[in-house]
Amino acid sequence: MSQSPENGENVISLQSISRNFLSALQRQHDMLAFSLAGFRTADPKAYEFYSKVSRVMPAPQLHLPPEQMLAYAHGLLLRTTINDLLMLSSECMNQCHLLCTLIKERGRRTDIDEAVERRIGESHQAFCRMTLQDKFNKLEEAFEIVCELEDGIFSLAAALRVLSRGGLVTNDDITPDGSLTLEFKAMKDFEVPADSPEALENPPPPEGIQVNSLTAQENLPTKGTRKISKLTDTQRTFKPGEMLNLTDVELLGLNITVAKFLDGLFRSVDFYGKNELGENK
Repeated sequence: MSQSPENGENVISLQSISRNFLSALQRQHDMLAFSLAGFRTADPKAYEFYSKVSRVMPAPQLHLPPEQMLAYAHGLLLRTTINDLLMLSSECMNQCHLLCTLIKERGRRTDIDEAVERRIGESHQAFCRMTLQDKFNKLEEAFEIVCELEDGIFSLAAALRVLSRGGLVTNDDITPDGSLTLEFKAMKDFEVPADSPEALENPPPPEGIQVNSLTAQENLPTKGTRKISKLTDTQRTFKPGEMLNLTDVELLGLNITVAKFLDGLFRSVDFYGKNELGENK
């Protein structure tokens, strides 16, 4: 399920970085949505049919029935999704660091200076080897780049550590308050008066477009009101001894969290570049 940005461009720029990584994140989102749809509509008979197509299994005594396989697949999807989102976020930070280093060391110069190129390469290689925390610190110290939703990215890392051990939260995972808290973004529906400023700022979808079509009837607003969607902060708290799991909506919310993180990172890099090179960089 891992999706890597395209690397066909030879010239590094903020436009190419943002285009490549947002495209990769969109593919990640679509694959996740496709997989969740498959889980919802999975046919146990079709699963058993394909299980027997090859006429042989490596260890038939360990073959999982459909119900258990569904739970296993969902857990695997959760772990894979978080791992891929972390890798994408980290690699995007690497590319943004390289761009900022180029701006700092080269400025508008087009001539090649071997000493400068060596410093750029060594700096970038050192950054790529850093821990996630050190990468955030380096971006702030070297370029005054402050990343929004830093806590959301650390939440992904904390969740992956737990999931890599099987998903059971232990005392090693908790913070001083006695729990493990994951922070992420999510779109939530709010019912507001139809003539309120919020309703007027959020026009209804075009005619014929349903929102949340799987539960459309449950989400119909009452008379005289409108339902609008807002990006909200969401938290899930887990105690030691609990299994770490997320709902389908929360799992999709992790993609929203990373998208918001990338957007803030790109804005900060853009601000740095304009300060260093001027508006017409």
